[in-house]
Amino acid sequence: MIDAARADGFLTFSPRGAVPEPPELTASFLKDEREGNSCFKMRCQRVLTYLRIFGTTMFGVSLLVGISTAYIMGYQFFTTAGNHLSFGLYGAILVIHLIIQSLFALLEHRNMRRSLETPIKLNKSLALCIAAYQEDPNYLRKCLVSVKRLTYPGIKVIMVIDGNSEDDLYMMEIFKEVMGWDKSATYVWRSNYHNRGPEETDESYAESLQQVSRLVLNNKCVCIMQKWGGKREVMYTAFKALGRSVDYVQVCDSDTMLDPASSVEMVKVLEEDPMVGGVGGDVQILNKYESWISFLSSVRYWMAFNIERACQSYFGCVQCISGPLGMYRNSLLHEFLEDWYNQTFMGSHCSFGDDRHLTNRVLSLGLLPAKMFAIATINKSGWGTSGRKTIVVNFIGLIPISVWFTILFIGIIYTIILQTRKPFPESEKIVLIVGAVVYASYWVVLLTLYTVLINKCGKRKKETHYDMVLDV
Repeated sequence: MIDAARADGFLTFSPRGAVPEPPELTASFLKDEREGNSCFKMRCQRVLTYLRIFGTTMFGVSLLVGISTAYIMGYQFFTTAGNHLSFGLYGAILVIHLIIQSLFALLEHRNMRRSLETPIKLNKSLALCIAAYQEDPNYLRKCLVSVKRLTYPGIKVIMVIDGNSEDDLYMMEIFKEVMGWDKSATYVWRSNYHNRGPEETDESYAESLQQVSRLVLNNKCVCIMQKWGGKREVMYTAFKALGRSVDYVQVCDSDTMLDPASSVEMVKVLEEDPMVGGVGGDVQILNKYESWISFLSSVRYWMAFNIERACQSYFGCVQCISGPLGMYRNSLLHEFLEDWYNQTFMGSHCSFGDDRHLTNRVLSLGLLPAKMFAIATINKSGWGTSGRKTIVVNFIGLIPISVWFTILFIGIIYTIILQTRKPFPESEKIVLIVGAVVYASYWVVLLTLYTVLINKCGKRKKETHYDMVLDV
């Protein structure tokens, strides 16, 4: 027979007839044991983290040494006479890397398609934080219309404008127009969390901090104009004002057009696996047929998100959750919010790399990797809010570029002079002519395909999509 005695939520057992231990001592012992187990697990996780860092570093160093050695030695698997065409160890490594990367990306896309069928309860609170800076009015309106069509119930929308001058008021007006004049709470802040505005006293500054927090916590649609400080300052304001009031925080730029199901699907990824700390979306160029640069950019974006980051997602370690579309567990953000904002490089405060550093902070927690999910599109105006829209002149950067260009130019001149002093063999002339023709033909075909896409697909898709977006 066994008797049971309950003390402070702990259940203790003793054989019948034996003197039971004091409940207080038993509860204290169990509590100490649990704390000891927790400390042991933390030590084990720390050791595993150090081992992973060491293993990853050694693997990277070995790859670097191997590739560099193969490149310097010039080992070739096969080569033609005169070494006009060859395939060496360096090229083989690159080809194998691309094949393996594509294979794991394919497996990740299959896993993501299966997860679409998994139902979840949409009972977690979610806030969407939009960073805005001198955005094109047309793009901002489309962004907010897409936000209004998100299917996640009860989502809170916070748009923080980086700037509080009269030139920035149009963005607040667009926010109230799209989100609803009677449903929007707005506030023009003369300061921000780290810099006071002109003639701001201690009392007025403390009151403004409380006002920002009250607006964010008590309203579903909030627009705040604050003193200029950069994108990191804007994101910090949204995170800080939210506090721990929501479960998940989604981020996007003011030129991003969100798919209506994007929030639901990203929450689904976080709900399915508690070890996932953040999830990013597939970012695409929406106006990819408007110019040659936007078309090439769209190809690069597709490669980056559908191959590179999909492969990283298969192993649960995406290197960067892109700013145009990402979601994080709010509890994690407040573990490193101050450290993230105060990031420095060589003693200077960092104004770039906020998205990558935020992802690295999530990954640094060890068991909280980031995954990627393809769901949204982006319309780039200028370089978007992820970078600078104004040209900043910095002549210091011209020094290394000038040195590199000078060395390259001298090498080209030397090669031309050296080659012109000796006659070209007939075989080399044929190779040069054929190579030039093939290269020119490649660009002719590419330009032709691009022109066909613009004429047949570009205008039709753009008009259809714009009609869909503007039909409120």
